[in-house]
Amino acid sequence: MKYREEKSAADIHKQVYLDGINAVIAHRQRDARKSRDEYIKGVFDAQEKYREELCRMLGWPLVGQPREGIPAVKSDLLSVEDGYSVYRMSFDVLDGLTMTGLLFKIDTDEKKPLVIMQHGGLGTPELMSGVYGSTTNLNDMLQRTIRYGVHAFAPQLLLWDDKKQHPVVFDRRAIDARLKRVGSSITALEIYGIQRILDYFEAQSYVKSFGMIGLSYGGFYTLYTTAVETRIKAAVSAIFFNTRDAYPWSDWTWTSSAYKFDDAEIACLVYPRKLCIRIADNDELFDVKGGEASFERLRELCKSVGTDWVSFGIFEGKHEYPHDDESIVSLVEEISK
Repeated sequence: MKYREEKSAADIHKQVYLDGINAVIAHRQRDARKSRDEYIKGVFDAQEKYREELCRMLGWPLVGQPREGIPAVKSDLLSVEDGYSVYRMSFDVLDGLTMTGLLFKIDTDEKKPLVIMQHGGLGTPELMSGVYGSTTNLNDMLQRTIRYGVHAFAPQLLLWDDKKQHPVVFDRRAIDARLKRVGSSITALEIYGIQRILDYFEAQSYVKSFGMIGLSYGGFYTLYTTAVETRIKAAVSAIFFNTRDAYPWSDWTWTSSAYKFDDAEIACLVYPRKLCIRIADNDELFDVKGGEASFERLRELCKSVGTDWVSFGIFEGKHEYPHDDESIVSLVEEISK
């Protein structure tokens, strides 16, 4: 071919194409919001139906995989501290799949609540609990929680992707894509794992009830796990609640999910249990305005039942757990009843 031109000559056409794709997405998002308005209308009258549909959306093993008995467990005592003992525990949650975590067991003969403490991205149970010294943006949330006389279990999820600190490398989103090709998702797999962990602790004589607290990715897992798992009596979801259209991360996205569930709709499945939502005014990752808008959406959805069951607050801070204990105290009071 003899014709030649500058590489930039066709850029205008590329831009038109890109603008068109974004326009198509925006149009479909508007349609999805209208469809979601209709879809969610019966959520407070038929919660189990909606919960089952959420599980189907997330995929196997939340559907098609019965939970029978309690999982096989290995437990190693790591430390005896002042008032509690620390164990590293491993749970066979599925054939060939073992989940681990740290248990902080209060030294008492009484039954006490157990709180699932969920780290966020780049996190580990060890980081959360202060094994390495600083807990970074977790702000000692685990230690602050167990001070109120509850057991805590911190699971390790597929989120430690810090190659400088941990040489075990992976691509979370590629793994999620592979799971979705076989009818699952990383979310479904890890929520199911947490359920199996609850199956074990529910059978233990020292556990009275369950709560869950999480930051960032942990806030995501706290919101979704509590929506799915009704044994969790109260939850604190910190630094996550927003609108998914603004943050279309692939592992937070499922086929046609915009037509059924956004964060506000997921929160409806926690009702009438207690849900505490906290976002930060200077969060450098998630725009606070999106969180505010999503809570207004939740308020609209709750006109028939009210919002006494949900607490929403914006604190002064960045992408971190709140420095005050208000949300922790509220959760401990609720699960101690």
